[in-house]
Amino acid sequence: MEELGVALIGCGFIGGVHLGSWKRVKGAKLVAVVDIIEGRAKRAAEEYGVPNYFTDYSKVLEMKEVDIVDVCTPTYTHAEIAVAAMKSGKHVMCEKPIALRLREADEMIQTAKKAGVKFMVAHCLRFWPEYVAAKRIVDEGTIGEPRIARAYRLSPFPEWAPWHKDRRLGGGVFVDMSIHDVDFLRWALGDIESVYARGGVLKTRDSTAHDYTHAILKFKNGAIAYVEGSWIQPPGFPFTTYLEIVGTKGMLTVDNHTTSAVRIFRPGAPPTDFTPVEEDAYYKEIKHFYECVVEDKEPMVTGEEARKTLEVVLAAVKSVEEGKPVKLPLGGEVL
Repeated sequence: MEELGVALIGCGFIGGVHLGSWKRVKGAKLVAVVDIIEGRAKRAAEEYGVPNYFTDYSKVLEMKEVDIVDVCTPTYTHAEIAVAAMKSGKHVMCEKPIALRLREADEMIQTAKKAGVKFMVAHCLRFWPEYVAAKRIVDEGTIGEPRIARAYRLSPFPEWAPWHKDRRLGGGVFVDMSIHDVDFLRWALGDIESVYARGGVLKTRDSTAHDYTHAILKFKNGAIAYVEGSWIQPPGFPFTTYLEIVGTKGMLTVDNHTTSAVRIFRPGAPPTDFTPVEEDAYYKEIKHFYECVVEDKEPMVTGEEARKTLEVVLAAVKSVEEGKPVKLPLGGEVL
């Protein structure tokens, strides 16, 4: 395939994950990394064999050899960097959430269209083997028509990123972490019409961002889902995720702490347990975006798709603050 130059902006944890994946994509060449902390940018360049490193992201936008910009910076910087990259003619892959405000998401979407570049948001569960298998099981009708779902995602507070304590910088646990489950459920069950959430700042001191939220999502097809996101688990608690979908003919579960990650339950039959073939979801999503650029295909997670998911998690924040259900679409900004 055609060789494309890649610049990655943001050399923190997820940036390192993306760099390792880009190194595996045949036809992609890492040409620059950027981080506001010079030492971190330099270390990333040395570790992954990248020839250039900078502290100012505008430097890579001037490089003709850069075709793709991968944005792995804190959420509140996504819109500014992505828009600037698109205006410079670069294709953009951006970590989730797409942005913190709908107007920012709209600007990103419109800029990509005007510039004629590819734009994808990295909602990784759409590439995660267990969740891909769950989506296939639902689509094949194995458990019948989905009626209810439960999903939770639990961890200690991410102290490594203190900006998460500011609601206007990170949005809180539902916007940053539960967005994974919301995006998957939208993908598997369809569009959501209303959200009723409870939560708040229950444990984290000096925080304006909700560290715990649970929400009831009502889908247009009549299905109902319960989604829980928590950053109030004690230090040392293992990152924990769980998914359950009950349909008219059976049920499936996905659990990140069991040997058999996916289980199917059907009347008159013993449970079916299996673990999908081990595949790196981050590599799969990055390779997918590279192929979309080379083959001129639409990415799986377009800006429009990511905006719809953002709207749902923002509705949850609004519902917590107002103490009542919130109907979609939203009538204005939340953060």
